[in-house]
Amino acid sequence: MEVEIEELTVAQGSTQLERIGQGHCGTVWAVRCSDCNGHHHMAMKREDGAPGRSITHEYQIHQRILKASISSRFTSIAIPRSFGYLASQDSATWSGILPRLPENYTGCNAIVSEKIIPVSTSIRRHLVQKLRPDVNVEDVINSQSNEHCLIRPYLGRRRYRRSEAEPATAQSRQRLRAFSLRNFPLHLDQMEQLGIDAGDYAMAMADALAFLHWVAKVDGNDVEFVLAKPRSQSDTASTQGQLDERRSNNSSILGPHALWILDFDLCRDLTLNEKGIEQACRAFWRNDPFYPRPGSSNTENQRLWTMFEERFMVSSAEALRYEPDQIKQLPKLLIERIKEAKATMAIRST
Repeated sequence: MEVEIEELTVAQGSTQLERIGQGHCGTVWAVRCSDCNGHHHMAMKREDGAPGRSITHEYQIHQRILKASISSRFTSIAIPRSFGYLASQDSATWSGILPRLPENYTGCNAIVSEKIIPVSTSIRRHLVQKLRPDVNVEDVINSQSNEHCLIRPYLGRRRYRRSEAEPATAQSRQRLRAFSLRNFPLHLDQMEQLGIDAGDYAMAMADALAFLHWVAKVDGNDVEFVLAKPRSQSDTASTQGQLDERRSNNSSILGPHALWILDFDLCRDLTLNEKGIEQACRAFWRNDPFYPRPGSSNTENQRLWTMFEERFMVSSAEALRYEPDQIKQLPKLLIERIKEAKATMAIRST
């Protein structure tokens, strides 16, 4: 058994692990901790989701991205550390984990990574009070399912405003009150309402995309960005660069936080040629609307796109500084292709 994953086993406790996430690839489990200040935890992602999604592939891509990050100068994003891979047939290890999972769970392929620490209770309360006055704040805050609050910063599309829709029905009001803070989508109009400047996030996402394409050489398909607590300053065990913490302008609103990138199971190899550019363009438009989008008539949207484009070009030039001229032209080609594809690419709804 790898020492790093003992936290998830009966060797470290008998309380049931908490399911902190669920997606197409599988479920995510961790030791329950309502106050994770100053220390870190493990998160186990099981391959028990939709057919055709591979935890093994995600593990391999994650290792590749972490290895690329060691020598990278891009420090404006945080990447969870990896602690190991569990095979479905590893009965010795699973025998220590299964007693802490619900009854009838069996061993399967899984990966163990650094748990991204959610925002604090005070930040969760602030979000609910400011953005959802129609719900009972304390009911939301006291719900265990809402403790693991990671914020998805959606810079690519403004939220559909209630004032622009039909009058709310009783059913829609009830649906609104079924409110969850897990994977909480924070849209641009909501950021403005909170007083958040999204510019730093736009530039960090540009860095991330340049790093994924030109350093790690993956297409970034379906990756996720979340705002959450930064890694502890006292944690020197990281094998990647320290996170850039220049977001002090937003820390008074969201507390100390970092932009994390995760979920690599749909990423694929990217070739540095025109075929790769088409692949990267499709991944850009088909992802959730994290990145700013070009060609918006909204002033704030267009400001963020301009910041994103300019930063992407600078970061890409840095990443490709030793490459032949033909390769150095690819970032510009990608930006042009993204703009051209705006009217034709299918965009995922939020």
